Amino acid sequence: MTRISYVKAEQLPADLQGLAADPFYGIMAHRPEILRPWAALDAEFFGPSSLVENSIKEEARRTLAQGAGCKFCASLGLPRDEHPNQREALAVALAELIASDHHQVDENTFAVLREEFSEDEIVELLAWICFKLGSNIFGALMKLAPATPDQVEGYAAFAADRPRT
Repeated sequence: MTRISYVKAEQLPADLQGLAADPFYGIMAHRPEILRPWAALDAEFFGPSSLVENSIKEEARRTLAQGAGCKFCASLGLPRDEHPNQREALAVALAELIASDHHQVDENTFAVLREEFSEDEIVELLAWICFKLGSNIFGALMKLAPATPDQVEGYAAFAADRPRT
């Protein structure tokens, strides 16, 4: 049982009603003024202006989620055992490092990241990891239950790579 009740869709402004089915957003909906920009930022990270592939960010998120304590976040997908390219492997290693002790991220870490990512991409990747770490902690504090199969499927579609513009 969650620690905070879900807000029913009909209690929300029309532009937020579709978000209420998501347990995370259903709780955050107690503060629509926070939910609206939070959901917009979540979507922006996967939008057409994104510089880092969604699949790379999603693999970093999956890595974070396994240790953060949010059952909902962790159930949205397990990280892969192997990573097909160096960019993904670095993003996952960075997520693991931040999750275990962000103080370990040093100049050497940034030097290695610069071998595969531009500075703009590093900013996006770090912002994503920090945003998702906060989301995971919020979900853990609220005691969210694991996602349903429909929620897993919906999130996978949301996080899928899209053609770049």
